[in-house]
Amino acid sequence: MFHWIGEERRSPPSELVVMTMKLNKTEEEVILLSAINGMINSMVNFEILSLNGMDPDSSVMFATSTHQRFFNIVLVDFLSQTDNRAPIRQTTYLGALRSISETPSFNVSNSIEPLRSATQEFINWLKQEVEVDVWLPLVDKQTPLKIERLDFLKMSGNISKHNFLRSVGVAQRLKKTLEESGTPIEMDDALLSLGDFHSRFHTDILGYHASTIAEFLNNIRWGIFDYLQPEFRRSIVYDKDNPPAYRYTYPEGVSTKLAQECYWELMNDVRHEPYVRRFQVTRWLKLRY
Repeated sequence: MFHWIGEERRSPPSELVVMTMKLNKTEEEVILLSAINGMINSMVNFEILSLNGMDPDSSVMFATSTHQRFFNIVLVDFLSQTDNRAPIRQTTYLGALRSISETPSFNVSNSIEPLRSATQEFINWLKQEVEVDVWLPLVDKQTPLKIERLDFLKMSGNISKHNFLRSVGVAQRLKKTLEESGTPIEMDDALLSLGDFHSRFHTDILGYHASTIAEFLNNIRWGIFDYLQPEFRRSIVYDKDNPPAYRYTYPEGVSTKLAQECYWELMNDVRHEPYVRRFQVTRWLKLRY
C-alpha cells in the first residue's frame, strides 16, 4: 500500500516484520563482525578523511564539514543498538565485540587479543565523564557541563541526523544533563539550545577528538583482521581456473543463507590489510575533554 508524501501512516502491529530465523553463536558472530567491519570501513577511509604526520604524532582531518557530519552520523549508529527486529539478539555493537572477545569462535593462538584490547580501550574512553564549559546564548546561560563522551557523541550525531522536531529526545537529555550540572532550564529552552550544543560538541569537540576516535575504530578494524587471519587461511581454496578463482569453505555451523553471505563478505574484507595503516595519534589531541 502506497502513501503520499506528507501523509502520516501508522503501521498496525501485524505489519511489523520480525526476522525469526534461528542462528547459532558462530552465525551471530559472523553477521555482527561483517556489519561492524562495514560501518568502520564507511567511517575510516581516504574519501572521508586524510591521515597526516608520522607516528607517534599522526592526526586526522576531514575532507569537508559534510564529511565530519557523515562521520558523526555513522558513529551514532555504531554506538547504538541493533534493531530489535533483526535476526540476532539485540545488542550494542561494542557490547557485541566485547562478548565476541570473551568467547570467540575463530580464536587461534590468542589471535583475538588485539580485538579484545582495542574494544575495551574504546569502551573505557567513551565512558569517561568530562567537564566542558558551554555557552548557550539563546537562553543566556554559561555553565560547566559534566557529561560522558558516549553521551555527547550520540547527542551531537543525532542532531546532525535530524532537525529539532525530530530531536526532542536529545533536548530532554540536554535538559537533564544541565540540571545535573546545576543549571536547570525549561524544555523549550533546551530545544532552542540544540544548535549551540551541536556547534560546541560536534564542530569543536568532535573536531578535536576525531583523530583519537578514528584511531580507536582503526584499531578495532585491524583487530578483526588479525583475529580472522587463521580462519581466512583455513577457509580459502584456490581453483585452477584461468583466470584463477577462489572460494571459501564455510566453517561448521554456518549454514543459513544470511550467515554464509556475511561470512563470504567478511573473508573478502580480510583478504588484504585495511587500507588505512595502523597509526598513533599525537598526545596533544588526547589531553582535553
